[in-house]
Amino acid sequence: MFSAGLVLAACGDSGDGTATAGVTATTPTSESMTSVTTVEPGPTSSNSDSDGDGTSEGTGSQSGTTTGAVSTSGPEPTTGETATETTTATTLTTTTSPFTTGEDTDTGWWETTTSGDMCKPNIDIVFVMDVSTSMSAILQKLAEEILVVDQAIAALDVDTQPNYGLVVFVDDATLINNGTPYAAADSLQADFIQWSQFTQSNSQTDGNGSNSDWPENTIDGLYLAAFGFQWRPTETTLRMIIHTTDDTFGDKGANQSGEVIQHSYDETVLGLQEREIRVFSFVDNDMTGGPGNNEDVSMGFFTPYQGKTPIPQATDGGAFNINDVYEGQLSLSAAINQSVEDSLCSQYIPM
Repeated sequence: MFSAGLVLAACGDSGDGTATAGVTATTPTSESMTSVTTVEPGPTSSNSDSDGDGTSEGTGSQSGTTTGAVSTSGPEPTTGETATETTTATTLTTTTSPFTTGEDTDTGWWETTTSGDMCKPNIDIVFVMDVSTSMSAILQKLAEEILVVDQAIAALDVDTQPNYGLVVFVDDATLINNGTPYAAADSLQADFIQWSQFTQSNSQTDGNGSNSDWPENTIDGLYLAAFGFQWRPTETTLRMIIHTTDDTFGDKGANQSGEVIQHSYDETVLGLQEREIRVFSFVDNDMTGGPGNNEDVSMGFFTPYQGKTPIPQATDGGAFNINDVYEGQLSLSAAINQSVEDSLCSQYIPM
């Protein structure tokens, strides 16, 4: 917002949609940045099918060093990947919540841990971050703890280094590095620091316009991560989004500080589900949102949105109270690491 518990589960309504982004690169980051104002639909450039599923990952291209024009186009969510493994759910005992672990009959795509669970050998994590003025503290904490997260993931029984991505949003949304994974966690750490400083500008992520209202653009941020990042194939990859905001969001067509929301709740949830992306949200659940810090902004995160399943639950992810992080009652790195560990050997079961 422009002024300033844990739930783990798995449900959601569906819709369809196509994203095409008109992109202009700017910089307050150490990495190349793509500033996105999405429009429906348009020409496609340099899209790759990294999933091997016949759909375009929408990686885009960029001209120039600080400015350029790029067009990206995401595939229809209705053509996303579907899980083909035959699984038998069993209870996975954790210190936080009862996830399930799948037992697959085709081990060609999977690694087997010493406990006999079938686990994905790759981990992709995209951070989708609200960078409005009240969000500096959470970005600072991420900067402090991301190397701890990276070390814990590296200690897991996986074949490759984790791939990290970043999307930032206010009322618009920006995909960093054209969706290319960061070369190293310390580069991501540097961008967390720079975006933490950016929050004081009260600007949109493209550097144009001010943020004069308190709902922010979670929906386009999540959609952009789902269809813009270069995810590795679902068969071999745990796909996760770490999402942070302390406010509510607008749905498709809403005008927020001159920025029009491009995607609906339904099509965003469906796109996440079909691409088997788990969303773990650090969000407000204490009636402390809005300009007076007294609004309920839990809808769509902890509680239903217009009767629809909350996004974390709909995507087999989880929701954490962001105020617990601020108050030192919840370790950000521990929550992320536990979410990774709980999900790595668990069948994706959206609801």
